[in-house]
Amino acid sequence: MTDTRIGTEAQAVDRTGDGATSGAVQSAEPPVVRHDEIDAVVDAASDASAAFRRLDQKQVDAIVKAMVRVGIRAAAELAMVAVEETGFGVFEDKVVKNYVATEFLYDYLRDKKSVGVIDEDVERSIVRVAEPIGVVLAITPVTNPTSTVLYKAIVAAKTRNAIVFRPSPFAVRSCARTVEILREAAEAAGMPPGALQVIPDAAHEVTHYLFKHPRVDFIWVTGGQKIVALANAAGKPALGVGPGNAPIYLHRTADIRGAVVDILISKTFDASVICPAEQTCIIDDVIYEEAVAEFERMGAHVLTDEQSAAIAEFAFGCGDKVNLEALGRQAPDLAARAGFTVDPAVKVLLAPLPADLDQLAAHPLVQEKLMPVLGLVRARDVQHAVDAAVLVTEHGGLGHTSAIYADDPAAVEAFSLAVRTGRILVNAPTAVGALGGIYNKLTPTFSLGCGTWGGSSTTENVNYEQLLNIKTVSYRRTPPQWFRVPSNTFFNAGALENLRDVECRSVVVVTDALTEQRGVVDELRGSVRAQHFKVFSDVEPEPDEATIRRGVALLEASPPDLLIAIGGGSVIDAAKAIRLFYEHPEKDVAELTLPFLDPRKRMAEYPQDPHKIRLVAVPTTSGTGSEVSPAAVLTVAGRKETLVDYSLVPDIAIVDPLLAVSMPRTLTVDTGVDALTHALEAAASIFASPYTDAFCVQAARLIFEALPRAYDHPDDLSARTDMANAATLAGLAFSNAFVGTNHALAHAVGARFGIAHGRVNGVFLPHTLRYNASLPTKFMPAPGYSAYVAPEKYAQLGRVVFGGHEPDESRRRLFQGVDDLLRCLGVPRTLAEIGIPEDEFLSALPELAMTAFQDLSNRTNPRMPLISEITSLLRLGYYGAEEITSEDA
Repeated sequence: MTDTRIGTEAQAVDRTGDGATSGAVQSAEPPVVRHDEIDAVVDAASDASAAFRRLDQKQVDAIVKAMVRVGIRAAAELAMVAVEETGFGVFEDKVVKNYVATEFLYDYLRDKKSVGVIDEDVERSIVRVAEPIGVVLAITPVTNPTSTVLYKAIVAAKTRNAIVFRPSPFAVRSCARTVEILREAAEAAGMPPGALQVIPDAAHEVTHYLFKHPRVDFIWVTGGQKIVALANAAGKPALGVGPGNAPIYLHRTADIRGAVVDILISKTFDASVICPAEQTCIIDDVIYEEAVAEFERMGAHVLTDEQSAAIAEFAFGCGDKVNLEALGRQAPDLAARAGFTVDPAVKVLLAPLPADLDQLAAHPLVQEKLMPVLGLVRARDVQHAVDAAVLVTEHGGLGHTSAIYADDPAAVEAFSLAVRTGRILVNAPTAVGALGGIYNKLTPTFSLGCGTWGGSSTTENVNYEQLLNIKTVSYRRTPPQWFRVPSNTFFNAGALENLRDVECRSVVVVTDALTEQRGVVDELRGSVRAQHFKVFSDVEPEPDEATIRRGVALLEASPPDLLIAIGGGSVIDAAKAIRLFYEHPEKDVAELTLPFLDPRKRMAEYPQDPHKIRLVAVPTTSGTGSEVSPAAVLTVAGRKETLVDYSLVPDIAIVDPLLAVSMPRTLTVDTGVDALTHALEAAASIFASPYTDAFCVQAARLIFEALPRAYDHPDDLSARTDMANAATLAGLAFSNAFVGTNHALAHAVGARFGIAHGRVNGVFLPHTLRYNASLPTKFMPAPGYSAYVAPEKYAQLGRVVFGGHEPDESRRRLFQGVDDLLRCLGVPRTLAEIGIPEDEFLSALPELAMTAFQDLSNRTNPRMPLISEITSLLRLGYYGAEEITSEDA
């Protein structure tokens, strides 16, 4: 809303005083502000708001219905009062405005909930509860002196807020009569007395006093930029909706006849005193003459340069305020007041404006014109038109309203992307269209948010929701869990023979040099029916990115339809990565190893399209579980990084214990302890489930019984079979529940000092079990956990494997069983025993702690490990429990 000044012809009219929304001249004597009277009004409103809060939805809706009913009946009377008091606008259009503020608004509000529970999101287990704000101070303008009051009062009632009106000094009678009519009906229907009031005193000081009043909860301004700025600076929650300067663009594809009629309807609506009214019409050069001719044919008058200058001088020639006598006049009347004559039938005055953007920016008629004057700009092309529209909005219309008439989606998109207005109407008039409910489905309103661009907190068509405090009641919800496995898993002695049933023409085998030397690849060759058979045996323990890239290059040179990984966990992990980057060379390791807190919400995007080649995983060790897992561990810049996604899971797993019989004793121990760690960590994971628990228990039972036998008698096929199956079962468990802090520690230390993964797991396992079984310093956020159940889970597992009647005893037996197993297998109990120099360990300790803390494995540990606790665990791993004092731990 433009700030106004009093013109020479208004001097005989009693319009002196402040005006909450104007910049009118003040009287010489400072007004006396009667604080006691104002306090009484606000106190009554505050008491009413407390009473209002006790009403239910049915009672509120009855009040609203009564207010709307009397508002509709009084639409004509109030329109007449507004015209008589303000002296401008169009009676008939003001009647329409009053209907929009009552009938249209009620149609929108009719079924809306505003009391108590207003919304339930069953899918997300969230309930939203509405509460009123309290006391609302409403500033209303001279341009819409009854419709805005109708609208704000009804919305306040719908939301159980008390409202105190502060009208423009030029529209006090209009506001008072509107409130009088509404209040009588509302209180008869049950509205608490004092919930709907007017403070008509015109003094600046009254407004300032109210802005700072402790019992005013919210300021709602419809007015000029200055009053909006004052409200925003008051230190209270405020909603200000200010001026508009709507540009409209007639693209060369526009329906010219339809657009001209729309614009004339809109620009003449209430003599253009409504803020979203069209202000500058930008027309493509190729249709400019035709469009202007159509405007003239339908009743517009194109101003000469002299006439444009006269209008500019009359309306804007006195500083930064518009002459009140120019507002809301019919076109012939406005022209006469400016000093020239037009035909009495003229509807709108068209003012040609410069096409040059610098000259356009300097022209006085580029600003908001609350009068039937429409600027015209001739555009060379779409970009020029869009630039001109942007310029117009930046002259007092940012955030408000704009429009484009076009049948070209590209032009609409270009316009919409560039112009910063809250409402961008397509093929619809702005003055009536922006109000909502007539030309579109926008929310009916007389309060058009302008966003931060225009000093407002919203770009919405403001309605009842902005006058509610919405409380969100969010119920605890356990996210859905899953259990995923490869499509086929073949196991037990002789399982390798199942490869004969896999149809393929070309095969690439991924392995390591030692496995190839052992003759395993030759054994595999005899089980595969393929015309082409290639071997990639470059995989080393903890493969790095360079190894993966060499494997990808081999596949690119000889594309296979089957990829077979045969070897330990490093080989299978490498094959997963080779397939991934062969099929998707656009992906990189840094992107896919991005850290995450929840694997279901991570930022990294793995490809989910069907694989081009199938992957068969054939483990020759019994421990990693990589043949069924969604993880692949790589070494990147000296650090272990983990790729994790179910798209990495092999299509077929072949678990043949005959391939593990020749495993050396050290490898048997390292991989066996790794499998045990998988089972014990997955059992206590925050993602554990009854499905994974079953696999954990069976895997642990088999390992405790079979691993010592496989260690003592490497050719014991029964023990090897049990270990092979246990490793895969544990792999299935941690593939769905994941692991924990033990793996985080092992990854950090193993990568730093070059120690086998399973061996480092064995060093830390006794300490992390006891760590997770104790009372956590910080609990891990885990909606799947109803309580801290890690100690209980260990007790359950211990009872199945080792017995015990009480949980403490079963848990003690489990921990003792782990200690006994590690001792039996000759696993080093400390990092010092492995041979890491103490000075090197202590020097690396801070970095090791941070690396372990950032490891993805921690995300599913049952307790949240602190850096200090990780440091203590690392020291326990180096020195052993006997060497650590209580202060160190």
